[in-house]
Amino acid sequence: MKGKAGSMLHEKQKQEGHIWGSMRRTAFILGSGLLLLVAFWNSVTWHLQRFWGASGYFWQAQWERLLSTFEGKEWILYIIGATQVPSLLFWSFNGLLLVVDTTGKPNFISRYRIQVGKNEPADQTWLHHVQLNRK
Repeated sequence: MKGKAGSMLHEKQKQEGHIWGSMRRTAFILGSGLLLLVAFWNSVTWHLQRFWGASGYFWQAQWERLLSTFEGKEWILYIIGATQVPSLLFWSFNGLLLVVDTTGKPNFISRYRIQVGKNEPADQTWLHHVQLNRK
């Protein structure tokens, strides 16, 4: 009995030492990675600031130029920025998916379909029915 309890205690201490070693190794790897990431980020920022002047000033100047374009009509900027741009992006992406559904091409996209072989290509009458019923 005593030998069994002693070996369990020894095994537990050995396991705790292994856990602390793993934690130290993980902290070293994550810390080194974070340090390298910050150094890389600062280096890229420094190079971009040299290229553009001051990068903060560059983006501020672009924003001020955009605002001066819509001077006194900020609601147009809201309409275009908050509704039209997302709608354009949505229909661009989904138009591509619609072409893939109806033609089965390009193959590099259609091979990732979830239900392969089902509704290939999509039925044209079904497509027209869906387009007419959307409101």
